[in-house]
Amino acid sequence: MLNTILDIAYNHNELIILLYLVLTAVLLFSRREKANRVFQCAALAVWFIGTAYLVFFERTPVMDVRYNFIPFRDDNLWNVKSNILIFVPLVPALCGAFPKLKVKSAVLSGILLIVAIELIQLLSRRGVCDIDDFLENFLGVLIGAGCYLLLRRAAGHR
Repeated sequence: MLNTILDIAYNHNELIILLYLVLTAVLLFSRREKANRVFQCAALAVWFIGTAYLVFFERTPVMDVRYNFIPFRDDNLWNVKSNILIFVPLVPALCGAFPKLKVKSAVLSGILLIVAIELIQLLSRRGVCDIDDFLENFLGVLIGAGCYLLLRRAAGHR
């Protein structure tokens, strides 16, 4: 069951991110602070569970350590798109769930989380510790921060 849900989410991640951003915009424009906070907390929980499953638990450990520290070696457009999109919701969800959290702090949290994920992949030998993943995930964090700031400004929030 969980595999089916995650397969659908993985194969249609751009639609899920778009739906997430639309719901975030609706809640920001309607000024329903409590509803937005509950939605963002739920989104954050789903994001953490889904990301942890895809990054760590879906993969089996390998005998050798796999890493790539040479940027831009991955030419698979599907991986690039997915690596960017998976981190887009992080900053809006963090800022919505924790209203006192500044966007800069949420971006820094995103960077630290990406580094932690890559190091855990390296040490646990699940997946590949990849500089391309870091750069693509970081771009997703920045896009998410930009979307959140634009939505907040358009909704008249400071």
